[in-house]
Order: sequence, then structure tokens, then C-alpha cells
Amino acid sequence: MYKVFLVEDEIVIREGIKNKIPWEQEGFQIVGDESDGELAYPMIVRERPDILITDIKMPFMDGLELSKLLKKDMPQMKIIIISGYSDFGYAQKAIDIGVSEYLLKPVTSAKLVAAVKNAAEVIDKERKEKQILNQYQLLVYQKHGEKRKEFFNALVSGKMSLSQIIEQEEELGINMVASVFCVLLFQFKGQEDMYEYSDEIVQCEARMTEALRAFSDIRVFERGMDGWAFILLGETEGGINELTLELCDILIHICDNKVHYFGGIGKCVNRVRDLHKSYLDANRAFSLRYFESRDQFVSYIDVHNIKEYIGNRINVRELKLEKLDRALLEDFLKRGTIHDVNEFVDSYFEGFSTNAISSSIFRHYIIMDGYSVIMKFLKTLKYTEEMIYGSLKSLNCVPDQLYGLEECSKLYKTILKETIELRNRNSQKRYAALIDQAKEYILLQFTMSDLTLDKVASKVNVSPNYFSSLFNQETGMTFIEYLTDIRMEKAKEYLRCSGRKITEIGFMVGYQDSHYFSYLFKKTQYCTPSEYRMQGIGGE
Repeated sequence: MYKVFLVEDEIVIREGIKNKIPWEQEGFQIVGDESDGELAYPMIVRERPDILITDIKMPFMDGLELSKLLKKDMPQMKIIIISGYSDFGYAQKAIDIGVSEYLLKPVTSAKLVAAVKNAAEVIDKERKEKQILNQYQLLVYQKHGEKRKEFFNALVSGKMSLSQIIEQEEELGINMVASVFCVLLFQFKGQEDMYEYSDEIVQCEARMTEALRAFSDIRVFERGMDGWAFILLGETEGGINELTLELCDILIHICDNKVHYFGGIGKCVNRVRDLHKSYLDANRAFSLRYFESRDQFVSYIDVHNIKEYIGNRINVRELKLEKLDRALLEDFLKRGTIHDVNEFVDSYFEGFSTNAISSSIFRHYIIMDGYSVIMKFLKTLKYTEEMIYGSLKSLNCVPDQLYGLEECSKLYKTILKETIELRNRNSQKRYAALIDQAKEYILLQFTMSDLTLDKVASKVNVSPNYFSSLFNQETGMTFIEYLTDIRMEKAKEYLRCSGRKITEIGFMVGYQDSHYFSYLFKKTQYCTPSEYRMQGIGGE
């Protein structure tokens, strides 16, 4: 039902328009009416009607002035002006403003309803075109999503040549031309399991994506379970610093004290090929999310001071060994990733005094204490002791003497990496079943026109970003590619095995717009639905 607002200073005409036309039967709803534009304006802004019917000559604010104001804020709204002036000058002004129709008084009910219906048809057409555009943009975005991740990872690895970078930029439509660059790593953090579905985080990510569309100098990359990466582009380091502060303020505002967050900021570099340096610094700062309280941004400049603070906070000369903080390690085993291990261990070991770490006995204690935490953690994942001993090779060959911090640190990193690999292997089994559940749900619900990745992720209780990574990893396809494939296969079945109209078939497989269905069918099957049907009749 379309919302209609009426502005007319003559009460008899206004009441007649409201009451003599069966608006609801015609598919319309009068959501408000007023006697002049000045009173009507705030009400219209609040109600946001689809169609405005207004007289041209009214006290305080006339119809043309009202229309001009509203077209700035609500350009999609259709305006029908009723006027007692046949002067072409008035009509010309209305056309310039973007008014849909200019009706001369007296206006019959039939003529007004016809004008409103014409406006509704235009609204329908524009909405369908917008839906097609949005669906196409979503298809392109999700299709390029994995390629964007690969591009970012390659970019910050420092292994791409400038020609390779330019080639990838052109393919993905990403412009990386600037004089100064900076990497910022960011993660929304839930209350419990960071990989579980959170409606609050989904809404924050949607608001963030929408807000950052306005920034031509910020490149946004999804990193799956590792959150988000931003590459900031500018002409001067001062400009980058200002942009960084603005980005941080936007993200803090989006979280609105309802969702936790953590960010790591790298240093500025002057070459796109040096982005790996900015990334390494950002990652060092980002890795402190395992030690520092959430809801903050840490710059690479702050890393040294924070690590010194960690050293003072976890000082074994002031603590009894049995009270050594295990929560950090336990949390890292649950949430950490392989590429976080080195930074985590370095920061963890810096928490111990020089005198303590120089003791061979203490170094062994650190290893054995870690072993105890690891055993307990892996048993919660249903690993038996035999399976653990069989998998953690490094624990079976701890030397009698650990000569120095470097050797101890290297062993600890190896043990942690092996443990996280075991955890990930266990997760893959769990998530293989989850992806099967998602596939089953998609197969049952693919006819829903509004079936989205977020809805499926919610159904299997996994965050959309993580689900997107898992789905691509398990199927080798993006969610939208998989859904489109199912819909196209079903459409081909209907085309060959039924006499239904193509419009009806498109609707039956989840597409409300027949034009978009035909466009997508041709793009994926290399022929139109009609051509495919005729091939079957021809005995192909």
C-alpha cells in the first residue's frame, strides 16, 4: 500500500479528496493532511509518504516552495500539484522542481486517482530497478569478496610487484593511487564466542559499510574471523592522521556502547609496496587485544609502552608461581589464530622479569604450565590423551635444558601453533556439519526472494563474516553463487518440464522481478530462458 499525504488550504476540497475517494480499495493510504506547506513540512518529513498531493496556492508556504524543499530530502517522492493557474510559467517551475503531474482545477476524483496510480506505477518501476541494481551489486560484491581478501593478503605480504598490484586493482575496481598509506585492523567483539551470530554486530557492520561509502580515501576489506582491515589513502601524513581519527570516531559511534571493539593502527608509509610494513605494525598493536581491555584503538607507537606495562602487571617476582595468570593463554587458545602466535608469545614472555626468565627451571615451568593449560583445553574439545600426545610432537621432545629465552620462546610458539591446528581441525569437522545444515536450509528456502547470507548465518548461529569464509572454504563458492546455482537449476527444470510462463518461473525460484531473472539466467546459462526452453523442444 502506498502512503499519500494531502496539503490543501480549502477545507471543503481537502475533506472531499480524503473522504469521497475509496483510497484503501485503490491501494493507497492517507497518512496525513494539512492546510499549508509550513505546517505540513515537518509532518511529511516524519511520515515520509510515497506520494504528495498539494495545492499550488496556499498561505505561509505555497505548493511550489514545499515541493522544492521536499525534493532535496526525499527525491524519490512523487508530487502531484493541483492548481487553479493555467499560466505555463507555474507549470514550468513545477517541471523544473521535478513534480510528477500538474493538474488544473477543477479536478475530478477519477482524474486524481488516475494521476496517483500513474505515480504508483513509476514508483514500482523505480523500486524494481533499484532492486535489480542492489541485487547485481550484491552479486558482484560477494563474487569479488574472496578475491578482495586474497588481494589484501597479497598486498600486505610485500611480495607483489607494482605491475601486479595495478593489474589486480583494475580487475577488482580498487584504486590505490596515493602518496601516503596506512593500515588499520579492527574487530567487533561479542560478549561470548566471537564466531557466534550476533544481531548487534551484524547491524554494526551494516552501518559501518554504509557510513564508509562516503569515504573515497578508505579501502575496506573483510578478513573473516579476523575482523576488518582498512587501508587509508592520502597525500600527507597529517591528512592520514586526521582521517584515522575520523574513522575511529565513526567506528566508536557505530558501536554505541552496545558492541565491544578493538583496533590496531599501523604507521604511515609512502609506497603502496611498503604496505606490509604498516600492516606488521598494525598487527603488533592488534595482537594486544589478547592482553588489553577491549573498546580501544592501539597505535604502533603505544605498543612498547603497553608491553612494558604488561611486564609490570605480570611480574613473577611479585606473584607466586601458582597464581601465574593462565586466563591470557586460555583466551588465546579459544580465539587466537596461527598468525597471531608469534606476537602473542613475544608479548607474553615480556611479562616475565629478566631474572626469572634467565632461570632454566623457570623456563621449564613456563612450558609445563602451558602444557597443563593446553591439555585441559584440548580435552574440552573431546581429544583423548593418546590423540594429544600423538599430535603435539613438540611436547614429546622438550629438551632437558632450554638454553635461553630464544629457545624457550621458539618451542612455546611451536607448541601453540600445533595446538591451534588441532583446534582448527576440530572446528572444521564441526563446521562441515554446520555447512551441511546451511545447505539444507538454502535448499528448503531458496524460493524466498529475501533469502540472504545474514539470514542463513543466523539460522546456523554463526557470524556472517565467519560464515562467509567457512562457506567459501567448504564449497569453493560464495553464498550468492551457490544460491544462484540452485535457483538456475530449478528454473531450468521448470522451463523444460512445465508450460509455466517465464515470469511465473522467475517468481517460483525466488526472483520477484522477471527482468532480473532473465538477465541473471542469460549471464549464468549463456542463453535466455526462452532460448533454453526452445532448445529442449528442439530435442537437444
